Amino acid sequence: MNVLTGTDAGTGRLTGRHGHVEVRRLDPGEALPEGAAGTESAVVVLSGTLSGLDRGATLFLPPGGPADLTAGPEGAALLLVRAGGAERPTVATPLPDGTDHVSSAVLAAGGGFSDMRVRWLVCGSAGGSTRLVVATSTFAPDGHHELHRHPSAEEFFMVLDGSGEHLTETGAIRLGPGDVVLVGAGEWHGYRTDPGVTTTTVYGYLGAASLDEAGYEVRA
Repeated sequence: MNVLTGTDAGTGRLTGRHGHVEVRRLDPGEALPEGAAGTESAVVVLSGTLSGLDRGATLFLPPGGPADLTAGPEGAALLLVRAGGAERPTVATPLPDGTDHVSSAVLAAGGGFSDMRVRWLVCGSAGGSTRLVVATSTFAPDGHHELHRHPSAEEFFMVLDGSGEHLTETGAIRLGPGDVVLVGAGEWHGYRTDPGVTTTTVYGYLGAASLDEAGYEVRA
C-alpha cells in the first residue's frame, strides 16, 4: 500500500502494476499532457476548470483519443488515473452524473459495508473503459466498509471531503481531504468515517473495467 498526503499531492504520483494515479496541478492555460500509446485515462476535476469543465466533472480519454484539454484562467487541480487499455474508436467524452446506488449487485452480494453509497462514473459500461474504473462513494456519519480485497485489480482511494481511517490488516491510517491511497491487488483494506462526519471520496480500480472483473471478497 502507498499513501500520498494532501500536503504533497500537488506533484505526487502513486504507481502500481497496472497503471498510476496522481494529483496534478495545471497553471492557467496549461495543457494536460497526453498519455502514452495504448493508455486510457480518466480525469476528475478537483478545483478550477479544465476546458470548461468545473469541479467534480469526470472525463474519460480512450487510447489514442484527443487530449487537447487546457486549464482555465484560475488553473486546475486534477485527479489523473491512467492504465493500459485496448484501442477503441471513441473520443474523449465528458460523462454525465451516474445513478446513485446503495451498492452494485456485487457489493450487495458480498456485503461488508454500512451507510455507504456508490456512484459509478467510468467503467466498461459507462464510457467504454477496458482497464480502469472510477467511482465516488459517500459515507454517512458512522459509515464504514469492512476489510475486503480485490484479487484481480489495484484500488486507489482519495478523500475529497470529511475524514476517517483507512483500514489495513496491521492497523488504521488517518486520511483527510486530499489524501490518496493505492492498494495492491489482493491486499485487505477498508474505510471508517469519523463519528458525526460525512466523508465523500473518489476511488476506482486499475486493471479491470468493473468491480465484477476486479473481484470482491470480504474478510471473514
